[in-house]
Amino acid sequence: MNEKKTIALILIAAFILRIIFIFAVPVFEKPDEKSHFEYIEFIVENNRLPVQEKGQTSAEYFQPPFYQVMASFVLKLVKIFTDETLYQIISLRFLSSIISIITLYFIYKLSKLILKNKKLVIMSVAFAAFLPSLINTNTGITNSNFSDLLAVLIIYQLALMLKEEKGNKHYILGILSGIAMITRLNLIPVVCAIPVAYLIKYYKTPSKLIKPLLIICAIALTISGWNFLRNFNLYGDFLGINAMKLASPPDQINVNLIFIGRLIGWTFITFWASFGRTNGIFIGNLDSTTGIIIFIFSYSVLLILSLLSVYGLYRLFMTKKLQKQFNEGSEKLLLVMLVHLLILSVLFVSFNLYDFQPQGRLFFSALAIISMLLNTGFYYFLDKRIKNLEVWYFSFFALVNIASIASILAYY
Repeated sequence: MNEKKTIALILIAAFILRIIFIFAVPVFEKPDEKSHFEYIEFIVENNRLPVQEKGQTSAEYFQPPFYQVMASFVLKLVKIFTDETLYQIISLRFLSSIISIITLYFIYKLSKLILKNKKLVIMSVAFAAFLPSLINTNTGITNSNFSDLLAVLIIYQLALMLKEEKGNKHYILGILSGIAMITRLNLIPVVCAIPVAYLIKYYKTPSKLIKPLLIICAIALTISGWNFLRNFNLYGDFLGINAMKLASPPDQINVNLIFIGRLIGWTFITFWASFGRTNGIFIGNLDSTTGIIIFIFSYSVLLILSLLSVYGLYRLFMTKKLQKQFNEGSEKLLLVMLVHLLILSVLFVSFNLYDFQPQGRLFFSALAIISMLLNTGFYYFLDKRIKNLEVWYFSFFALVNIASIASILAYY
């Protein structure tokens, strides 16, 4: 299996799948797509940023503006040629898809730095390329696609920083951090992982931490500071959390076993395969006996495979073989990525305690580490039990995506 040719084929297949999803899902039938389009259109028509007002529960004006400003230039260009909303939506969906392919490429670069086994590198990229919920998100108008790219770029730069004795990665990290802080709030965890990475590298000589971190902070604040001040002036806090609360009123949350079960269950389902404006379309459906049977069977299979992967990781850890799966010197980077995932998980739970939205797509900014760990456990458990595992792996994702597309077409 030629690695580079296989990766190229995966990226081509991934883009073709995304094109199918672009046209299969009707306009504004992706999560928050209408709200993000209205945000972009407001900038085009008014040449300024919108303000989140009380009662605008369907608006996304609280979001940091970088993606929307960037997309507004594309929309302005498209509007020169057509006033049809459909073509404008399709153009912005293509922008998201192109961004997602770049993200996949850097997931590949990260996987090569960490994983010894070339098959695992390919499987990790394939997982991100063919995950149905991610494909659906990657073909919608949303800032999450650009934020996922930024998260991967920051982790990749941290990987290079940890590997090199000398370098100027702090300048690049400062720029990326500044852009991240004006792109999406769920990038806060990956920005928080930056000082952790430097602490891991320089824990023996902590004085070396000061200069690069000050440079990163200075550049990041130069880029994003204006938005912090704008938020404070308009909403009373630097991050715009109060603005988000205007758009998302709190739910009455009772933390009990039912809440925990719903949180874990729906997060799992929406991470793997859910579609539609409110993530209410699944493989199968909940409206008919046949649909319910297909739904239960499909997600049970996904659950079993996920549990096998976790068990494989457990066995690797218990037999002290886990470290052997990774390239020498990659342990520090893995620790940084796990810190990012941990902080992201804490914020995810915290958000759901305020407003119950168990959306698995909120973990896509940490998909690189999730993909690598899941596939490492999966490969360890099944490689010796199943011949030509990678063939079965690609066939499985082909089947899942066919079933996903069929469910979407049947619904609409």
